[in-house]
Amino acid sequence: MVQVGPWTNVYISFEINNVEIFPEGLSEPSALAVYNEEGELQEIIAHDEGIDCEYKFTDKEKEQITNYLLEVDLKHGIEKE
Repeated sequence: MVQVGPWTNVYISFEINNVEIFPEGLSEPSALAVYNEEGELQEIIAHDEGIDCEYKFTDKEKEQITNYLLEVDLKHGIEKE
């Protein structure tokens, strides 16, 4: 987690055993969840190899990521930038 001005950026990596399921051109997927200063989730952005990519998460994938984020304690580990 990194605090950037009013935004809290949460970087999420995935542990995926079956890499054959990736869409073509996606090799190392991860996600960036962006929260506003009130702690409300604003966006979930797909990353590949640590940077933004053209792949977009489906609604189901966003729901799974959101549910995961609700399970973890986001109040620990925030770095100020």
